[in-house]
Amino acid sequence: MRSKEIHTKRLIRIERATGVDRKELKKMLESLVLAELIDKIDSGEVGRGGHPLVHWEITEAGKLWRSDIGRFIQLGQKMGEYPKAFFYLPSDEM
Repeated sequence: MRSKEIHTKRLIRIERATGVDRKELKKMLESLVLAELIDKIDSGEVGRGGHPLVHWEITEAGKLWRSDIGRFIQLGQKMGEYPKAFFYLPSDEM
């Protein structure tokens, strides 16, 4: 994993975090673009299968949602609803 490029690492981390494969993840990312929570950025490069390589960047509105969700999770942890290890990913150690 250390030798892979940063955008490949990001996609792998997203897959591990969500447990969703790339095809399903792409559908979810597209819906987040429609909701204006993330932006799709075309890198201008082409992947092995001939598909365009794109990057996803969170928007200001997305940052607010992410922050609110994070605070909600922290509240749930403080209330004992979620153990701290519930949201831990092995890739977080990188």
